[in-house]
Amino acid sequence: MTLTAILPSLRASIPDPLDATAWPAHTEPTTDDLRVSAVSMSRLAEVAGTPCVHTAEEAPPRYRPRDWTPRAMSVAVAAVTAVERTPAGIALELDAVLPDCAVLDEARLIGRRTTAPRTAARVGSDAVVVPGDVRVGDLVCFPCRRALTHREVVAAVPLSGATR
Repeated sequence: MTLTAILPSLRASIPDPLDATAWPAHTEPTTDDLRVSAVSMSRLAEVAGTPCVHTAEEAPPRYRPRDWTPRAMSVAVAAVTAVERTPAGIALELDAVLPDCAVLDEARLIGRRTTAPRTAARVGSDAVVVPGDVRVGDLVCFPCRRALTHREVVAAVPLSGATR
């Protein structure tokens, strides 16, 4: 249990810790953003739009073998397009497809500060951990264990009026 989990009000002044082995090397959390190799994920989403992907080098494991070489891994940023709060929990809709390699329990809200406790939310059949006050328009970023291309996270939009 972390200090920010015990005292959620601290999240306004210090970032939640992250699992360094799940994120690329040189990942730095802030209270409202995440920088990966000096690239702000909030700024990347602002410039490139969502969903977007940033690829960087894998962080070294704590105990690495001599022949270990880093692989590429990615961080994906998606926007929340719908939130439904039910007695069973929170259901989210994102503007991205969640790849199989995504580490969803390491997802982080970026773009705004929040002191709300983290809770599990459903995204389709997957569970993602986000602050309880998540709302439409929020940005969520999550690490992916392999390098992704942009087309792997973009949701296919059906043509209006198209028939099959």
